[in-house]
Amino acid sequence: MKGMVYTTMVLLATVSGSAAAASAACEKAFKTVGDPRNGAMYMADVTVPGLKVQSALDQLRQIGAEDQFEIGGQLVEGNTGNQYLIQTKGLRTPLVLIGTADHTGRVTLATKLARGQTIGQDEARQSMCAMLDKLKGGSQGEALAAAARAKQPMPALEDVAAPDLSKRMGKEVRSTMAAYNAAGSFKDLMLGTTTNKEDLGDRSATFLPLYAKYIGRRYRIDGQIYTVNRNSYSTRPGEVGSINYLVTPERGLLRIRQNDAFNNNNYTIRCEFAPDQAANFSVLRERDWAKLEGEVSSIEGSSMTLRNCRQA
Repeated sequence: MKGMVYTTMVLLATVSGSAAAASAACEKAFKTVGDPRNGAMYMADVTVPGLKVQSALDQLRQIGAEDQFEIGGQLVEGNTGNQYLIQTKGLRTPLVLIGTADHTGRVTLATKLARGQTIGQDEARQSMCAMLDKLKGGSQGEALAAAARAKQPMPALEDVAAPDLSKRMGKEVRSTMAAYNAAGSFKDLMLGTTTNKEDLGDRSATFLPLYAKYIGRRYRIDGQIYTVNRNSYSTRPGEVGSINYLVTPERGLLRIRQNDAFNNNNYTIRCEFAPDQAANFSVLRERDWAKLEGEVSSIEGSSMTLRNCRQA
């Protein structure tokens, strides 16, 4: 058995000490989706009476921390929310668990393995149901959630200049994807062979831990506007529009900015305005300065998008 595969199995199994107490409903509802040779998806869910969305997500943060997961981002939209948990120890491609809660008290825990990773179905079922079985509703759940927020708080609002955030995210994306993009290159050069990059994990599986780390983070971004994106024909209620920040770097002792034409060669920082910001958005023009607060709602290989942006 490959070292990576074995380590993955052991790490998930470590959280199953109370597996015997996992609810029968969760065990019965557990699903395996897809062919394991491609990287299976495992899904477990429970419904807890009186469990609110925010309470469920905050409880999952503490449950994950106790089970030695790194605590990722959290994003709530309407009546549903997601909490991300990341397992990195001993793994070439980190494992990400996604907890999803809705207003009915239903909580789903899901993970998608990378190609080449294997976890026994029984171990996954026991581990994931054991985690979900710790969730509590009502006043007991609210108390646990409050304690979890004190122990595992969300990252504080960060002040940052748009070019600096662009530079940081671009560097981290390149670093994250380097192993995937260079898969087998040195060995192949020496031996004249060809390594299938899929053997080192899928591209999406390689990127997902970075997404899980930053989703839901809050920034107060200061910078100049590169483009104003007006949604003149949008039919989505409350959709105002967005701006892309000017993120070309300044260079040399005189801090001369790179030509604006190269802006799209850098990591894009985009801000989508909150519905109550229509008046503020309407007066913005290209090259205006704007300091905006928002929450990260999407991360891709070349861009980060923040939602509900408001004038700071």
